[in-house]
Amino acid sequence: MSLSRKFLCMTLALSAGALPVIELQAAPRERRARGARTGDTEEAKMEYKANDMINKGLERIKMKQEDAGLKLISSVPETFPKSEARFRAYLEIGRYQMEKRNLDLAIKQFAYLNDSEDPDQAAEGLYLTGISFYRQNEFDKAFMSLRKVANDYPWSVFANEAYYYIGLCHFKLGRWSKVIDAMEMVGTSVPANVAGPQFAESGQRLYVKIFDKDLVVQLSQNEKVTVNLKSKVGDTETIALEPLGKSGEYLIGSIPTEPGKATVNDGNLQIIGRDAITVDYVDNNTEGGKLNQQLISAIEMVSTASIGFTDGAYNEYTKGVFGDQDAFMRVKDLDRDTTDQADTISVQVTSEKKIVKDENASNRVIDTVAEEEKEPWETRDTITVTLTETGPHTGIFTGTVSPKVLLGTDAVPGDNKLEVGKGDEIAMAYTDEHHMLDRDPRQVSARVKVLIGQIQDVQINQTFVDSLDLRARKNLIESKIYLRLGQIFKEVGLTTKASEKADEGLSRVDDVISTSLKASLERGTVEDAFSVKWDLLLVQDKLGEAIAVCRTLTQLFPDSSLVDKALLKIGEAKMDGEYPDEAIEVFSSVISLPKSDLKAQAQYMIGQVHEKIALRDAEVHNRDPNLSNAILAYQRCAEMYPESPFAGEALDKIATYYITAKDYARAVELMERVFAEYPDASFLDKMLLKWVIVAYRMNNLPVAKEKAEQLLSEYPSSKLAEKGRQFLEMIQKKM
Repeated sequence: MSLSRKFLCMTLALSAGALPVIELQAAPRERRARGARTGDTEEAKMEYKANDMINKGLERIKMKQEDAGLKLISSVPETFPKSEARFRAYLEIGRYQMEKRNLDLAIKQFAYLNDSEDPDQAAEGLYLTGISFYRQNEFDKAFMSLRKVANDYPWSVFANEAYYYIGLCHFKLGRWSKVIDAMEMVGTSVPANVAGPQFAESGQRLYVKIFDKDLVVQLSQNEKVTVNLKSKVGDTETIALEPLGKSGEYLIGSIPTEPGKATVNDGNLQIIGRDAITVDYVDNNTEGGKLNQQLISAIEMVSTASIGFTDGAYNEYTKGVFGDQDAFMRVKDLDRDTTDQADTISVQVTSEKKIVKDENASNRVIDTVAEEEKEPWETRDTITVTLTETGPHTGIFTGTVSPKVLLGTDAVPGDNKLEVGKGDEIAMAYTDEHHMLDRDPRQVSARVKVLIGQIQDVQINQTFVDSLDLRARKNLIESKIYLRLGQIFKEVGLTTKASEKADEGLSRVDDVISTSLKASLERGTVEDAFSVKWDLLLVQDKLGEAIAVCRTLTQLFPDSSLVDKALLKIGEAKMDGEYPDEAIEVFSSVISLPKSDLKAQAQYMIGQVHEKIALRDAEVHNRDPNLSNAILAYQRCAEMYPESPFAGEALDKIATYYITAKDYARAVELMERVFAEYPDASFLDKMLLKWVIVAYRMNNLPVAKEKAEQLLSEYPSSKLAEKGRQFLEMIQKKM
């Protein structure tokens, strides 16, 4: 067996948070964007322009110009529909919506990343989709996205995070054994067959993972499995590995790393600077039949630098410094700890002044986006400052700079003094040569405001809202009031009054929609207006017109998260009414939408409608129900949307049908498929009980006992646990 299959070195510390992972992926994409600028092809120029628009949009969002920033980023897919940067635009918009708790809108954006050829982007899109569903407490949908990350992108850092959130979902559902299974897999995904050197973060715990089919035999004989680690500076450590997962083919172990002189076998791996670590494992029996073959892997330690201005104790970062007083700077970079003495590094410190706008700017036309988006800062003065390590092998470098306040004169270049003026900002820049984010050097920077004299008075800025926006919002609020009144009247049977109130609301919401056609209203206001309108039409039982409103919204905003939800709501109302067959048309309209996350649910509900109709007809004619149409609909759901949680529920329905028809062999085959493909489904406790019953009826008592015990161990808080216990007692007596 080759080394790449027999041995894997794990370098990522177990992590519970999502933000470090999101930041981790940003640097490579930005690097590609910068590289495009120097390209001489039309494609490279297009990519540079698209990424430049995204960067400017992000800067606007950072400056609290959120609407303008979003519009700029959103225009990238329309302006450059064939660029790779459009996927970055979807990702950035999704992140923004996720931060604002607009999770439905975020999920819509992440869905576009499925078409990206960049596996990192596709994996991140699925991962963030899973987190969004988790935050909505839609755990079944979260499972599907997160499992897809773990299965399709097992080498990705997002796979490690996905296992963590899978564990959290099971924790929320009280499935304790599944929580443990998921958490055991956190931190075990590593890149396969990585070209070039592999890096690990200095100062963090180093993980080593082994894959070897022979390990099952060794563990059964209580043999310990160990690996030897050796650093270039002379430290040697041995770590014992523990089983990972249930297969017995994977083992994992870890050891802390720290900067400093080597101390052999002290349980910590000492490193200095960019140290190299070798990992030595003895394969007792190779696939080719050779005995005791030594497998060696190497990894390079790097440090991802962090910098900032701090307080006088160099502990807490600060956002401002005072003129004519010391400003304290701190850089942490273990790479630069290379000797047994206190080492030094250099940083560039720049004072920047705000550009004074041209007084005639308001009277001239801005011709280019570049001119409009020009940074409002320019360099006033620059110096180089030397920072000194706080002690041998700390990797933390500190120093000070004293910004000198100018008295109405320009800065004097080359005087080794950083001169500042009122309203200036100071920026510190450092080149991080080696880090985990990329293989190329990166610029790390930090900024602070310069405070001169006393803190400036707080300014209050008042934003004036356009009259059309005010009128639209006023009408929308009033229409919602009339909608609620109409719904109340309808609930108590006063249909005439309900219709009158709905008419009042419709007159106001129609004014909002007509205004949006003449002027640019906020998209959220317009979408909200359409939502209120179809609810008002439903109060009047005008189903056809309500569906037409949904379709209009679809044409205006194809990515709206409201349309499919509204149609699904209409379909559910029809399914519970006197004519459930009318719901099939509504659910079919959801499936025909160009983009919708609810297609699988709609197809599943079509099966439910057919099932309801079959049961109703059977009761009327006093005969067994003909569930053929329902089974076909469920089969279509499982086949068309295999990655949806409704696919598993559809298969559960089909399994129930097989059990009812006493086709036990096909039922068992289907249940095996469900447990293999949907290990996190919410109905598995029900299916386990069915499996117990099927195995019992087939007189396969060992399997019946096994499934009953699995039900009790994996779902102890399930409502079916008591039935499982009763079956287990009955099976044990019979055995």
